[in-house]
This record gives sequence, C-alpha cells and structure tokens, in this order.
Amino acid sequence: MQNLKTSLKNNPKFRFIADFLRPFTRRAYLVGGSVRDLLLGLELRDFDIEIYDLEPKRFESIMQKLGAKGFGKSFWVYKFQNYDLALARTESKIAHGHRGFELRLCDDERLGARRRDFTCNALMINLFDLSFLDFYGGREDLQNKILRHIDPQSFKEDSLRVLRALNFIARFAFSIAPQTKQLMSCMDVSDLSAERINAELYKFFSGENLALAYKALQELGLERRLFGVSFEDEGFFSLLEGARRFVKDEALFLYLYLNYFGLDPSAFFQKTRLKKSLLTKVNQPFFREDPSDLELLKIGLDMPIKSWLGCYSAARISQAKRLKIHTRKFQSKIKADALIRQGFAGKALGLKLKEARNLEFKKYLQEVGSVQSADKGAQI
Repeated sequence: MQNLKTSLKNNPKFRFIADFLRPFTRRAYLVGGSVRDLLLGLELRDFDIEIYDLEPKRFESIMQKLGAKGFGKSFWVYKFQNYDLALARTESKIAHGHRGFELRLCDDERLGARRRDFTCNALMINLFDLSFLDFYGGREDLQNKILRHIDPQSFKEDSLRVLRALNFIARFAFSIAPQTKQLMSCMDVSDLSAERINAELYKFFSGENLALAYKALQELGLERRLFGVSFEDEGFFSLLEGARRFVKDEALFLYLYLNYFGLDPSAFFQKTRLKKSLLTKVNQPFFREDPSDLELLKIGLDMPIKSWLGCYSAARISQAKRLKIHTRKFQSKIKADALIRQGFAGKALGLKLKEARNLEFKKYLQEVGSVQSADKGAQI
C-alpha cells in the first residue's frame, strides 16, 4: 500500500477533496472504480467519494458550499468537476426498472460496500488516514482478474450489472467467476431501456478485448436477447482479436459483426437504436479477403486507408503504404465538372467518370510498379 498512499498524497485533486470534507466527517472514502483503477496502475481521472455520518440536509448544504450539483438528489448523489460525491446508502428493489430502488442511509462500511456489483469494485480508501478496507476479497479477485458478485440477492436486483460485466471484460480482460456467470445467465434485462443498454454497449465497443467480451456476450445469452441473432464461428473470434490490434475505433465491432455475418445494417440499427454515426462507418467497404490494389485505390478516393475500418492487418497497411494512400487520399485528377462541361450528364456522366477513373487507376498502378522496380534495382 505504500506506493498507493504516496500517489494519493501527491495527488492535488485528492488532497483538495480530503481537505474540504475533513471538517464535516472522519468517514469519507474513495470507492468503486476509483480504487480499482488505482490498484491497476491507471491514472486517476475521476473520484468516486462515499461519505458517512451526515444527514441529507446537512450534506446538501455542504455540497452547495462546494458548488456541487445534484444529479441524483433522491439518491443523495452530487457532482463537482470530476468528483462524484454520495452519502453511504443501502438499496432495496421495490419496482420494475433500473431506478426502482428504495434507499436508506448506511452507517456500516461493510453494508455500504455490499451493495456494489463486484468484489473488485467494493474496495475503499479512507480520505484522511488512507486506511484500506476490503471486506469481500476484492483485491485478490482484482489481481486474478476475476469478476465475482458479492451478494446474490442484491446483485440480481440490478440487471444493468450483466452489461457492466461486458465492458469490464472488454476493458480489463477479466473473466467471470462460475457462480457469477450462472447468476447473470438467469437475469432478465428486459427492464432496461435501449438508452441504458446502449450506454454500456458503447463501452464494450470501445474496449481493447473485443473477442473476450463478445464470447462473454454469447455465454450470458445476451447476443440473441440484444441483437436478435446468435452465431457460432471461431473464425470471427480470431478476426476480432487480430483486428483490434490495428483499429481502435469504437465502430470496429459492429463493422466486422454486421458485414462478416451478412446482416442488414439498417434493420439492425432500427432494432437496437444505436447511434447513427456508427451506421455510417459500418457501411464502409468490407472485404473478407484482402482487396486488390485497384479496390484499395477506389477506397482511397474517399479516405486515407488508415481511416478505413477494413485496414485491420499488417498486410493491408503495407499495401496502402506501397500505394501511397495510407495517410492521404488518392488525389484524382478526374473532375466531374470538367466532364459536365464536355456535355456529359446523368447516367452517361456516371459511366464516363467511372471509365476515366479506372484508366487513371491503372496508369497510377503502372507508375507505382515502375518506381518500385527502380527502387529494387537500386537496392540490388
């Protein structure tokens, strides 16, 4: 803990919130993802603070003094800059939906930690003396990269936790403890709105470990429930794993998933209500096999190949660099305006433009080939 304590003591934002809260309580803790990320050696950008020994009205007054805004006043949660500050509480499910919970103030840190989803997110660090609390073996699970639920009853009351597991897997390459996987497989996510589901899916799509997260999506029975389809194809897992090493865009999963399995993008997006900006990227050209030089040049008319989601292998990157279109678009000298001035219009214009571009591409490929041959001769 020495390095952890040192890093917190040297963090001005941590010291600021500790000094601000010190006159009001002796029990305020850094909790949840903040502690998890610290232990993983990640930069602490957001501060999740849980506070004890304050009544709601007193807490509200203190938050007003800080300049914090309540974004969940009924949940006793306030936000100030990159601090989320909340009163310690317990939750009981009383109604359908993600927000159908009854809250009570909590005076026991063990009970406060018990309401959290996974053991690795139930760790606590006191803001003032930096003492470390781990009631449920979260630190060991974190070291072993295991997602393990704490309390079966409270866990299954919040169906969003099934989806949260996916983004933890995509982000950290966690595995799910067998008992937790069995519990999540039986949980119903139909009470969640499309907005809440998609907010978690976007985190999954942005993760580094797409293949692992997709496998979990299938094992938990979520693929059919969320997407309306289900596939078993080991080749797709390999494609996901390899492609992510080269392409970091959040649209990569959907681009590969919809095109590889031949799904209708418009129908898929209508069903899932995912953001339309992803649909635009999904409709980029897709090739199961590596494209020819001519096909790559055609893509290069619209974008540098490094911006193409299909540029997900060393071979395709090398090909684009050889054609000098990896970091810049293909600079065509054929302009539609010039053809229009020559009298072409409508369908005839389209055909003439295609013909002229094809001739330009072939000439360019010959020139590039000649330059390459000359370079090779010089090297010999």
